[in-house]
Amino acid sequence: MYLPKEFVTQMQEILNDEAKEFFLALQNQTARPGLRVNTLKINVEEFTKLSPWPLESVLWCPEGFYYPKDARPAKHPYYHAGLFYLQEPSAMAPVTVLDPRPGEFVLDLCSAPGGKSLQIAARLKGEGLLVANDLYPDRLKALTRNIEQAGIKNAVILNETPEHLNRSFTNFFDKILIDAPCSGEGMFRKDQRAVRSWEDYPPVFCQRRQRGILEEAAKLLRPGGVLVYSTCTFNRQENEEVVNDFLQSNQDFEGLDLQKTSGLVNGTKPYTLRLWPHKIEGEGHFIAKIARKGLKAEKNIPKEASRELPELFLEFCEENLLLDISQYNFSAYGNHLFLTAKTLPSLDGLKVSRPGWFIGELKVKRFEPSQALIMALKKEQVVNQMSFSLQDHELYSYLRGQTIKVDKQNGWRGIFLDEFPLGWGKVSNLMLKNHYPKGWRMI
Repeated sequence: MYLPKEFVTQMQEILNDEAKEFFLALQNQTARPGLRVNTLKINVEEFTKLSPWPLESVLWCPEGFYYPKDARPAKHPYYHAGLFYLQEPSAMAPVTVLDPRPGEFVLDLCSAPGGKSLQIAARLKGEGLLVANDLYPDRLKALTRNIEQAGIKNAVILNETPEHLNRSFTNFFDKILIDAPCSGEGMFRKDQRAVRSWEDYPPVFCQRRQRGILEEAAKLLRPGGVLVYSTCTFNRQENEEVVNDFLQSNQDFEGLDLQKTSGLVNGTKPYTLRLWPHKIEGEGHFIAKIARKGLKAEKNIPKEASRELPELFLEFCEENLLLDISQYNFSAYGNHLFLTAKTLPSLDGLKVSRPGWFIGELKVKRFEPSQALIMALKKEQVVNQMSFSLQDHELYSYLRGQTIKVDKQNGWRGIFLDEFPLGWGKVSNLMLKNHYPKGWRMI
């Protein structure tokens, strides 16, 4: 493996006697792949019983597991049902440190493709609010798909800078995660393109951007709130120096000591943790945890006004769903309909990709339900349904987008793998027309 001379020098200075072991791990070892159980749909114990592969626990994440390198979990129907998310094991640590709790308002500032947002949402258990933001619009498609597949109802997806988020969210969030864009040294053994990118955008370039992100994001945190800053890089410039400089310039913030555990060690400060590839079975990561001093104050936040629900949607609900929508506000963006959190502030002036739970689209004289709607429902909430097991060949026909012959009355059907939702189908003249999204289909 080619490594830049400057990188080798800085790692020798940081690790001293451990540098040889570190470089051996980087050159000769490959990281083990991981998955994280989506506890919005299934608990860990149930999943380990269902899993078609042997699993080994990721010690720093109770929902995380290593799976065999020769397995192909993304090809399994359980992946299509959103029962797990494929995630590099070290990347599971920042949300574990953040420790979101049900009912909290949480921001994932640099969220795409969404692995950490999904982990936050699972910890929230459907309560509170998740704002998943990413600056780059071309990354929102993957983020949106992952949030929909996971069955998340309480997420807002935005495409904004930290500065613009202050329009609606100053002093708002209980917890914030900044998985900052970085030089990517922790990805060197996984992808040689990361090495070339490091040479084009070295640590000093990334550090300037990271300092600006942290300064602006801190304004969004309420007094008493907690912020976790993380990177997938090793150098101190993008890690300890960024956080230390911020704390020296912002006396109303303080570091929160982190305990060493499961191979994770402190950095140069007690409020930091490092994941080194020669100490753990995972890639490189850095984590810092800080808090804003003070007590949480109640604020009168201007909320989004709720619109009246369209008659076509109400008719669809009456025929097909057992769904209590009183806990939501309703909003529409063109013909696209959303149920939004009643605690959501006004999003005026922001670039909004999804203001809440996307439930469907108004067509000419009909309502067409969305994939996001069915994926967040329980089986008992769907009146008309069809259920397949892993042994049913119709299951695989459905996941490939094929039409299926059925003995059912005309109308919408929720399609399930056992008790787990997969998508919609619509029966017409004894044929189930497939509404499984084209981009999701099994190949």
